[in-house]
Order: sequence, then C-alpha cells, then structure tokens
Amino acid sequence: MRTAAFRGSEPDAGAFQASASIVQAGFFSWEIATGEVSCDPLTLALHDMPENGPSDISSFLAAVHESDLADVRDALGQIAQSCGNYQIEYRVTSSDGRHRSLEARGRVLPGADGLPARMVGVVMDTTAVHERHEAEKRRLYERATRDRWMRELTAALAAAVTVKDIMAAAQAGLRTFGADALAVIAPEGDRLTVVASCADDEQGEDPPRVPDATARTLVEESLDRRAPVLIGSADALITGHPHLAPLARSAPQAWAALPLTDSRGRVSSCLVSFPEPQEFQPEERALLVAAMGLLAQSLERAGMYESEHALATELQRGMLPRGPLTAPGVTIAARYQAATSGMWIGGDWYDAISLPDGGVALVIGDVQGHSVHAASLMGRLRTAVHAYANEGHPPAAVLERTNRLLAELNTDPDRALFATCCYIALDPADGTLRVCRAGHPAPALITPHAPPRLLEVPGGLPLGIEREQRYPTTRLRIAPGSVLALTTDGLLEAVNKDIDQGTERFLRGLVDAPTADLETLVDELLAGTRKAHGLGDDVALLLARLNGPAAAETAVQRRPQAR
Repeated sequence: MRTAAFRGSEPDAGAFQASASIVQAGFFSWEIATGEVSCDPLTLALHDMPENGPSDISSFLAAVHESDLADVRDALGQIAQSCGNYQIEYRVTSSDGRHRSLEARGRVLPGADGLPARMVGVVMDTTAVHERHEAEKRRLYERATRDRWMRELTAALAAAVTVKDIMAAAQAGLRTFGADALAVIAPEGDRLTVVASCADDEQGEDPPRVPDATARTLVEESLDRRAPVLIGSADALITGHPHLAPLARSAPQAWAALPLTDSRGRVSSCLVSFPEPQEFQPEERALLVAAMGLLAQSLERAGMYESEHALATELQRGMLPRGPLTAPGVTIAARYQAATSGMWIGGDWYDAISLPDGGVALVIGDVQGHSVHAASLMGRLRTAVHAYANEGHPPAAVLERTNRLLAELNTDPDRALFATCCYIALDPADGTLRVCRAGHPAPALITPHAPPRLLEVPGGLPLGIEREQRYPTTRLRIAPGSVLALTTDGLLEAVNKDIDQGTERFLRGLVDAPTADLETLVDELLAGTRKAHGLGDDVALLLARLNGPAAAETAVQRRPQAR
C-alpha cells in the first residue's frame, strides 16, 4: 500500500487524474467528526459491500486487506489533521477471496471553524493497472535473469572441458527457463539414444535415460523438420499427436525439441520439458535456441577433448610399469594419477629396477610440461634410466648419463624440456641406501619408532639443463620395517599450490606406513588430496618398505656369486 497527502489552499486538478485511461470510479464523502460516509453504489461495490449496506468509515475499513489496514488507519489519521489533497492506495478482499487494488483521491475540506471536517473524492479500481505493472515487472525481471544466466552459461561452457561440467552448467539454468529436465538425444541407427541429460534436483527429478514415446515423437519431428518443435500444453500435444493422449497428462506439461548440428553436420536434438504450460514468446524462444546452440558446440568440444584425453592418458599409462612392482626383500606399492582438470597429460613416472648386484633401484621422475610430447619424452627417459641401471652403473652415473642424453635431445630451444628425478639404490640385505637427486623433491623416510621426515639429500640441477652436471651421492642405512616414500610435486602442491602445506599433509599421511598395507595407504594418500583439493597436476607416488631379516637373508641368497 502507498499513501500520500498533498496540501494546498486551492484544489490541484492534476491530483485528481486517474492513473489509467480506463478505470471504474465511484464518489464518496466522509464526515470526519461522525464517521458517516455518503457514496454511490459503485463505491460500495468496489469494497464488496451491499448497495443498502452500512455506510460508516468502520465498515469500509473492515473491507481493507489485513496487510494494508494499519497503514490505511495511520494515513487517515494524518489526513484528518489538515486540509489539502490526498491519495491513498490499498487492497480489499472480496467474498470469493480475490484481492482488488483501489486508489482513493480527493480533498479534505475545512468546517466553519477552519478545521478539517469533510473528505470528498473518488475511489478507482486500479486492479488491472496494478496487474499490468506487476506483469511488466515480472517480465523485466525474468528477462534480466535470463540475460544474466546466458552470460553465466556462456562463461561456464567456455571453461567446461567435460560433458559432466557442461551438464552441470546447463542444470543451473533449468529453473531460469521454468524447465525441469533436459536431454540431448541422438539417432544411432534405427534408435534414439540419450547422450547427456540433467534435471532440476530441487524438484527431485531424475534425468531421462531412455526416451519415452513423447520424447521420441517430438525429437523425431524436430530431426525431420530440422526446426524447433514447441508444445505449450498437454492439450496442444493431444491436438498435434492424438496417439500420445494417454501420456499427455503425465508430469511434463510443455516441451521444446530443438535440433542441434555439429561441425560435421551430424544432427541431434535437445528435448527440454516443463512442469507448467508455456506460451513460448518469441524472446524466450530465441533465447532457448541460442542456449541450445552453445550447448551443442560445448558438447562437441567435450567429446573431442575426452577422446584425446583418453588416448593420451593410455599412451602415458602404457609407458609406466605394468602390474605390481616387486623386488626381493622389499614391499612396493606405486600409483600414477592423472590430473583431474584440464588437458594435463604430463611426464610423471616411477620404476623399481632389479640391479645386477641383487639390490633394487627405486626411481621417480617428472618431465617438465603437460603434453603428449612430455609424456613421450618421459618414456624415453624411463627406458634410459632402466638401461643404465641394468648395466650396473652407480646412482650418480645413471643420472649423469641420463642428463647428457636429455641435453642432446634438447636441440630445439622451442621444444626443449627438462626433467627432475630421484634415484635410490637399496641393498635389502643390510638396508644400505645410495641416494641421488636431480632437482626432485627429497624422499621421505618413515621408521618404526620415529615420525616421518624428509631425508636431507643434496642434489644437482634438473636433467637436461647442464650437460656436464655432476650429482652427489648420499649414503645411509635404514632399519627393517622402514618405509621410503617418493612422490612428484603434483601431490605436494595440491594444497593451494603451497608445497610446504602439501609436504606437511603428505608426512602426516605416512605416520602409520611401517605397519600399514602399502597398497591401501598409497590409494588413501591420493584419494584424500584429490577429494579435498583436486589435482591440478598429475602425480606419481611410490612407497617401498624394507622387510625383516628373513626376507633380507633370502635376498642375499639370490645374489649372483662373485667370480
């Protein structure tokens, strides 16, 4: 309700103009002192009062909507204190429960004593005017909301790289259109297949998996016509498709089937369902067509991305060791985890190599960059490290030879890459370690009676930078039951890209390593970080536990005898 009072010594003709060109108006006069109201039948009818009903101000106030009553009383009290023009807007409730908007305009006239004595004026039915105003406000709001959603959808689809991400963006806009479900349906031979779908989860809807008869009919029509098929109500569906009458009264009450064409000319259709009848105004129709066009482009891009990503990932996985890593006297668990966002095919690798002297080399490395080129270079370096180790070279010599190889491969400055690597030669018989690092994070050591810690191991430059780089060797001995943990920086930087926080988290996760099942532990280390923060980089992780004396004795017996 809105009230306003306009004071002046002379009547203001402009104050009595109606707010719409065609309104119903009744006249009245209110004696302020007695409360008596004189009015015509239309004024009574506008207040849902009988023609011969009571005509006092209390009766009129009784008809005012309860939400507006307090404001009307206050306004009348203020108006009755001074002479001048006035305007009051309020609502009344009819006997059938409907609300009517009214506007009273007039003037307070003085009595013989100069004080306010009588209010005269007109009452106009402004319900239609208010409804038009409210409808226009809703239309403008809905338009602004849809325009904003289109901007947000465009940005979300531009950033999305997977079908899951794309459908999540589409799902956020369902309510903007008043829709409850969306499905992209494509022809495959003689049948239709749901390629992707989403539903308004707030309404508890499940996305369709198999097209029903209504979906098939509307999709086939849109595919045949290569044009949108818009069905605004169940009655319209029955009129156009009588055979669907048994299904027409089901949950959806309106449908839009819009054909989608990809860059290769392949056509599918996007079926959008609505829980309420729709008018499909031209503006809404154009917005739907534009949104579905964006969706089609994004889905095509996502399909290409996922195919390329799967191919590159398989290429990378094919270069890593197959099956579990085994070595006498040592229990080993290792994993490679691809990045969870973006086209990040990297060069992380791990390996466990049986050495000629009966020991085992634990290796982990990371080639710079994220591309198929990085993954293929990783394969070449892993093969080189494996070959040099099998020739019996000590750790420093293995890294120095691999470094020279990579430096020779980096002949093109625009494609040159470097790599980090940590190489540990472990003698299971006595727990002796020889450790070399080439720019790689230091390994962690977890012993049965001490907290996890990073080994203080000096290192050299990453591989491929300085051809004649030398790498120092650190020697130490570990007790049976001790665990060595080697990882790449993708895991350590998963916590807000902060390697210190990531290292602390990594070490906390290794507390129970001496007694834990290493296969379970390595999965937990990866899953915990991925769940909390996501992996923006790929990760290689290797855990190795030195077994007890019995296993060590077996390792000694298997050593080749010196000649």
